[in-house]
Amino acid sequence: MPRTKSFNRTEALDKAMQAFWAHGYEATSIQDLVDCMGINRGSLYDTFGDKRQLFLEALDQYTHTSLARGTILTKRDRPAKVILSEFMYAFMNRNLRDAEKRGCFVTNTAIERGAKDTDCASKIRFYFASIEEDMTDLISFGQETGEIRSVKDPASLAAFFIGIMQGIRVVAKVNQSEESLRPLVDVALASLNE
Repeated sequence: MPRTKSFNRTEALDKAMQAFWAHGYEATSIQDLVDCMGINRGSLYDTFGDKRQLFLEALDQYTHTSLARGTILTKRDRPAKVILSEFMYAFMNRNLRDAEKRGCFVTNTAIERGAKDTDCASKIRFYFASIEEDMTDLISFGQETGEIRSVKDPASLAAFFIGIMQGIRVVAKVNQSEESLRPLVDVALASLNE
């Protein structure tokens, strides 16, 4: 008779995600995962496959949660410039409040695994493309209404903002001060008027 699992899969996956996020893929051992998830090795392998499959599933969970936070970009209840400003400053503030300086799980993964794991790279490209698409639509909407005066291509501006966001994440890991991050957001937002 097969044994039934005595753990919550979603909670275990979240614990694994936190471990990978804190230490990275390479530095997180199977024993670390077993310890933090509160399950035995057999349950880990039976439920999630190997370490890499667990990592990919943890990355999916993070990106889905993170993309849900970005839905502010799809709303049209206020001026586009206000929405984008609020989004960028909220993003900056999240990085300022990151006491452990973990940064972003996606950015960390892009740096550690992006060049050597095509599945990771594909998931990261999808994540960035999703945010960029929403941002492109918002900027285009702002240009149509005349509140965003820049005549630059909306997709190019959105790609620029994605680059600024990644810069904020990296800078915040070594210099977590508003004085170092605010100019990045201020100058990026100023580009909407040029």
